[in-house]
This record gives sequence, C-alpha cells and structure tokens, in this order.
Amino acid sequence: MRIFLFLFVIGFNSCMGYFYRVSPNEKIDYFTFSGNKRTYLVHYPKKWDGLPIPMLVALHGRFGTGVTMSKQTKLNDLSDQKGFIVLYPDGYKRSWADGRGSSPADEDGINDVVFIESIVKRMIAEGSVNPKEVYLVGHSNGGFMAQRMAIEKPDLWKGVMSVAAQISVSQLKSKLNFKTKPVSVAIMAGTEDPLVPFSGGYVKDGKEVISVSDSIQRWKEWNVCQDTVKHKSKQYDENGFKIVIDFYRYEDCFEDTKVELIQMNGLGHSWPGETPMLPFINQGRTTKVVDGSAMVWEFMESLK
Repeated sequence: MRIFLFLFVIGFNSCMGYFYRVSPNEKIDYFTFSGNKRTYLVHYPKKWDGLPIPMLVALHGRFGTGVTMSKQTKLNDLSDQKGFIVLYPDGYKRSWADGRGSSPADEDGINDVVFIESIVKRMIAEGSVNPKEVYLVGHSNGGFMAQRMAIEKPDLWKGVMSVAAQISVSQLKSKLNFKTKPVSVAIMAGTEDPLVPFSGGYVKDGKEVISVSDSIQRWKEWNVCQDTVKHKSKQYDENGFKIVIDFYRYEDCFEDTKVELIQMNGLGHSWPGETPMLPFINQGRTTKVVDGSAMVWEFMESLK
C-alpha cells in the first residue's frame, strides 16, 4: 500500500510539472552540476523594466518540484504584485541534501549548498537580480535546507525563512565548522505539526531536531540579539475553528538583523493557505484563511 501511495504522489507531482505551461515572463533553465542535469523555474514579475530587483529562492519539500512549489505557494501572484523574482530550484530526486543524512540527495553526496549558491550567482551575473536583496524560503525538507544555507552561506542572503522546519541536531553540530555572520532568520511553524515536532525530537524519517523555541534562541545568540521582543497576534475564524498566529520578533540584533518566530497555534505541517501536495500523509490541521506566502514576504520586506 505504501508503495502505491508513493507512486501515486510521484505520478501526481510529475503530471503537474509535465503539464505546466511556462508564461512569457517565465523560463525553465538548467546547467550540469557534478555530473547531474539540475533544473530550475524562474518567474519574473509581469511589470518589470529589466533593472536588477529582489529575488526570492523558494525550496520545495520532499517529493516536490519547483513547479509544485510555485502552485503550492502561489508566490508568483505575490511576485507580480510586489515586483520581485521567484526562483524555484528542483531538488535531486525530489529532495535536498539538508545535512540530516536521510534524503536521497544526502545519501548520494549531493552538494546542494554549492548548487543553490551557483544558481544565485548565475542569476546575479545575468543582471536581473540585486545582489543585496536575495532572500530564501523553504518548506519542510526545503526548510531544513534553508537553515543549512543560513548557517553555511549567510553572506548570500538578506533574509531566510523556514516553514515547517527548524534546526536539526546535525546542523547544530556542523555550526561549529562555520564562522558566525549575522543573517536575518525567521521560522514559521505549526504547534501541532505531526511530522516535525514543534517541541523537538525525532521527525518521521528518524532524524532528531531541536525545538522551535531553541532554534530561535540559537539564532538570537548567533545574531547577538537583545531579549527585547515585539509580540503581536492575529486571529482568524475558519468554519468555527479559532486560529491564533503569534509573531515574536527580535529586532535589536547585530548588523541590523532580525530573528522572528511565527507560531501557528493548532496548525500542522502544510504551507498555510495551500492545497496539500501529499494528500495521503497526515500533515495535521490545514488552513485556507491564513496566507503563508504573504507572511513570508512581509518578513523579507521588513529587512529593507
């Protein structure tokens, strides 16, 4: 039964990619990296004058693709409204080498840190991207990859956000090998995530993560943040269920960086506002009334 579900999900996501029609303001590109053809989708805002603008790199979750990430998040609509480029890389065998050691990319020794860095530098060299306004967001496996990029390549990013992912134990240990340079980081996490426990512990693939609050504390320490926090809450009603989103932002940090926790009380693993791409996996409570993509870009815009 599990094999059937796995093949169904792969087939479903493959069909979504196969039938994707590239618009005039988009392109699908590739280059050979470590002997593998690596592809990515780029969405340019519709009203763009060709001058360098901000870029958001969006990393899909396990079993996803760049195309499914674009459909899942609807970041293209936000890109057209706000005027930034969205770049959706495709992971190796639908996975990212996030350093935990359990994904196909990790198992095959893929250096996704350098791969993602190469795409960013490629886009900057193209002349379309402002190198001082490059942002990163990732969901699930892509969210762990975003944490790895923030730890290992902080110079690349103006801001980084992980959705449904925090710092893994393996990432925390590897941090000792890298110099600390402040970078603005946010984590968006559901308190009832059944796949990546909010309070820390073992995720479904057997790898250990620290808690969301501990992850935020680590970034506060690395960014030399004061304890002064700006807290606000937003409330939503969805079919009688009350959703409370708590925002905890630390703004008094070294080099004007920020650290933020977006705590989605009662919600699960899915990207807020999405149609889940893995319908047969229990991801906890989902929501249609909370716009996760808008919250991602609100954080990035606050860094300007």
